Parts: sequence; C-alpha cells; structure tokens
Amino acid sequence: MLTAEYRRIYYYHLKKCGGSTLNQWLDTLTEDERTQPSVRFGMSMAGSEPPRIGLPETSSETSINRTWFHWTDVVHSHGALRQYVPENTFCFTILRDPVRRLISQIADWQRLTPADTINHPPEFREYVEDSQHLPPLAFLEKHAHGAGRMYLDNYLTRSLAAGRMGALVEDVADPERLCDIALQSLEHDYHLVGLTEALDLSRNAFCALVGLPPAARIPTINITRQPAGRAADLRCARDMLQSLTRVDRIIYDRARQLFDQRHRTMAETYDTASFETRFAERLLNGLRGTYRSGTTSYSVRQPIVGSGFHGRDGGGLPSCAVWTGPEPVTVLYIPTPRTMPLSLLVWIRGYVDARQREQLRVRVDGKPVPHHFAVKEGYADLLVVPACSSRDFVRLELEIDETLESGDPDEQQYDPRERGIAFDSYGWCPA
Repeated sequence: MLTAEYRRIYYYHLKKCGGSTLNQWLDTLTEDERTQPSVRFGMSMAGSEPPRIGLPETSSETSINRTWFHWTDVVHSHGALRQYVPENTFCFTILRDPVRRLISQIADWQRLTPADTINHPPEFREYVEDSQHLPPLAFLEKHAHGAGRMYLDNYLTRSLAAGRMGALVEDVADPERLCDIALQSLEHDYHLVGLTEALDLSRNAFCALVGLPPAARIPTINITRQPAGRAADLRCARDMLQSLTRVDRIIYDRARQLFDQRHRTMAETYDTASFETRFAERLLNGLRGTYRSGTTSYSVRQPIVGSGFHGRDGGGLPSCAVWTGPEPVTVLYIPTPRTMPLSLLVWIRGYVDARQREQLRVRVDGKPVPHHFAVKEGYADLLVVPACSSRDFVRLELEIDETLESGDPDEQQYDPRERGIAFDSYGWCPA
C-alpha cells in the first residue's frame, strides 16, 4: 500500500549489508497474506537451482522470477531480480564498506552448523567448513577465485552487474570487466542506493520517496560479530582483502557520492509534518476498516501505517499480533471521519511486564489525552482514547517508560527483543 506512482517494492538484499534488519519491517507495509513465502527464491548465486514452489517443472527461471511480483507487494531477495520487476515498482538496495562486508561474510559462515548447510551444494559446505578452520588469508587464497568467487571476489560489483547480466557474472574471472556495468546499474537501475553505515538515513530517504511515515529505529537482527582473537589473522590478510574489494571500492565510493547528492538532504529533513502534509491522507485512504461489534477495526494483518513496532508474530495465523518496540513510543495512523467525536481503540493482548500498563501515556495528534481500559473477552485490555480530528486521520501515540527483554538468556523462552505492548488490532467507534 503505497502512494504516488509506486505499487510494489523490490529490495535487492545484498549479503551482509544490513538487509535482515529491513525485511521484517518491509513486510509490515503490505497485507500479511501478500508477504512472500518463507523460501529462498530467485537466482541464488550459490550454484543451486531455485525452488519451483509448486510451479510446473517446465517453468523457466524468467517465468518464476516474474511470477513472484504478482504474489506479493514487497519482494526482498538475494536474487538479482531487477530485470524482472514490473512497472511501478520502487527498486532499492543497500551497500556496505567492501572490506567490512567481506569480513562479516566470513564471520557469518564461521557460526553456521552442518544443519544450516545441509541443503546447499557440496562446494558451499566446503568453504563454510573451511572458514571455521583456516585463517582468513589461507581461506581466501583457497576459495576466493574458485567456487566462492561470487561471495568473496568483489561481491558488490558482481551483484550489481548480475542485475543486468544474470548468472554470467560468476564466470567472469576479472571483476574489473564488470565495473562499468555495475556503475551503470548503480546509477540507473535503482531509485535509491542506501548505505549500511547510514542505515537510518537510508530508510528515511526510502520513506520520503515512497510516501511513508518517517523512519524510527527498528530492531537490528542477524548481527555477525567477529570471533575474539582474529585481529592478527585479519591483519595478515589485509593485502588480500584489499585486492578482493578493489573494484568494490570504486562502486562503494560512487554510491556514497550519489547518496550525498541525491538523498542525504531529503533523508535529514523528512519528518512527521512532511508526511502528514504530503502523503498521509492519500496513503490512509487505501486502508479499509471492517465492522466489529459496532466499531471500525483495522487488523495488524493489514499494512501498518506508523512506527515503533516489531514485525508480525504469527504471520499467516489467526493469532497474528505485533509488539511495540524497540523504542518506547509507538505511532499509529488511523483513518477517521473529520470533526467527529470518537473513541480510539486498541485491542491489547498483553504486556512484557505488568508495570508497563500503568506507565502508558497517550497523545492524539501530538497532544496528551486521558485514556481508560475497558474489559474485552479474550484480551488483557481494550484501550479507549477520546479523539476528534480536523483531518481525515489521527496520529495516535502510545508511550511507556521502557521496553524490555523477557526471560533468562539461558532459558528456551528467552526473547531478546525490547518490547512493550502486544496488540492485534486498532480502530475507533463514535463517541
């Protein structure tokens, strides 16, 4: 559900560039039933065939990759699918400092177990195993120009070029031959090329370009930490690391220039007032409420317009809900009749800690308002908030003192996410 000319999103998720942090957030921008199936798809660059996902065995790679964009509104994939996207698709990607990305890729493999790679080709399993036993220099000398070339030898360059050339990039030994193609892709194939080192600004530029509320902090996931004691080994591999990222450095430096020229000012200045003035009414006009015992209700299985919540828990299930967090302030935009006295409603499933219920403070369109809790069967609380807006929507803000982890780190039920309130729907009724 987007405004302006864009009706779909394609995020080219380059490995170890912060993409896992974005994917769950991106899924909340469309309906739960139109998020992509949890399977790998598209050109894998790992030597394995893409799964058919129930399509006929005769289906070509082209038909498979084009089909995805009719199953979902938001495609995030390691696959180089740029050439398959329909018109009216917002395309973006994120790049990271090449040396740091390469080090993070090796560290990511070092944490894998045999169960994680059982469905991968033998050569992939081999260099994952070698990453755990060989020092970085020996590992790169063995694999960077062989089966692991795609991941290890100027990966950013090869990945961008793959958007135009497909899997042919894996056969090109000299990455310098791909430099011009990658630069052309960088400058012309994506509406936004962000930077991992400026991830929050990159997200805010994305929000400004597609007409979403300004970006608030989202949970950081899939962080790969370098094993202790590897600094000396990395110093020994310094020359090799520089060689394997020499073309990537050209691509990355150009990406930084383009971000500064095209997007930085927009990213730094786009705020709530800009969203509400330019986009909010059109965006929320596409959100459809349903009747629920005399109320107008919006489910979290619909697109969620706002900020300050985690991705859906129980996606695809009747139990689907979201938790507020990691920030203590959650923002929900709700379509409402203009100048009509209302009671805003939030169906609350529960709290991480009971004291968060007493901490709750509420604002409507920026102004503090009183609230109370009603009893609702099957719920911990039904939050009720008085409101009357001069616009065709309201901005509802829920604030608590802190969001919390739950459980003990040594226990199976431990949840490291900083969370506050769980809810599955929100809406309003006439006062």
